Amino acid sequence: MVLLTKGDNVWVDSDIGVAVGARVKKVDAHSCIVVDDTGKERVLSHGNGSAVSLMHPTSVEGVSDMIRLGDLNEAGLLRNLQLRHKQGFIYTYIGSVLVAVNPYELLPIYTAEQVHRYHGRQLGELPPHVFAIADSCYFNMRRNHTNQCCIISGESGAGKTESTKLMLQFLAAVSGQHSWIEQQILEANPILEAFGNAKTIRNDNSSRFGKYVEIFFNKKGVIEGAHMEQYLLEKSRVCHQAPNERNYHIFYCLLLGLPKDQKKILSLGKPEDYSYLQA
Repeated sequence: MVLLTKGDNVWVDSDIGVAVGARVKKVDAHSCIVVDDTGKERVLSHGNGSAVSLMHPTSVEGVSDMIRLGDLNEAGLLRNLQLRHKQGFIYTYIGSVLVAVNPYELLPIYTAEQVHRYHGRQLGELPPHVFAIADSCYFNMRRNHTNQCCIISGESGAGKTESTKLMLQFLAAVSGQHSWIEQQILEANPILEAFGNAKTIRNDNSSRFGKYVEIFFNKKGVIEGAHMEQYLLEKSRVCHQAPNERNYHIFYCLLLGLPKDQKKILSLGKPEDYSYLQA
């Protein structure tokens, strides 16, 4: 049985299958009243001790590296990410792994000053950031003279494409002498997105294909070239889209972006004129 006092932070069972955080509001001889993280007030009987457990101090305020969590379980990880998101921090480490929570807004944390700040610093020396991961790859490549691999994964709308762009921008900025090759790498993204991205119910710019990007550096650490390989394109989307979803961006760019005289020459109409664009 867990002995509780007013003000204790605890874990309580929930109907979603994962414990949620709560704070003890009142304790009497037979039960206690807690207020969970959603603001819901709940009454727990002392006889149901399995439904409540004390929260580790590291889970109360949150940590920047979840390896340090005392409650190293699903509930602890989720609550820590939620706390940091409320505090305005979208990045959190799990050792050398970076977890990013998509804020769905532009943040002023990707400036040239931030590039300079993270360049040459050890992982964990500064607050978690995608630039820190990119710099770690760049540093280890130059120090150990070995290839580096960074895997960016997540569900639709998690921010994989944007994270890839930010890493490429960082590498282009810190590689020293800028060249037209770096600019080509960055400017290839809009073309790839036009042919491979589409609006879904979860993401207005969802990548419907996989992308493997190789960046080649010379001995001085300057970008010399790149290779992008695309795979697993969702070909069925061309002919059929789910309700409230769209076809690939390129069709709408073509129909809405061309001048009227060119559209007339090509006998093109409006998006609503074509059944393939009528999801």
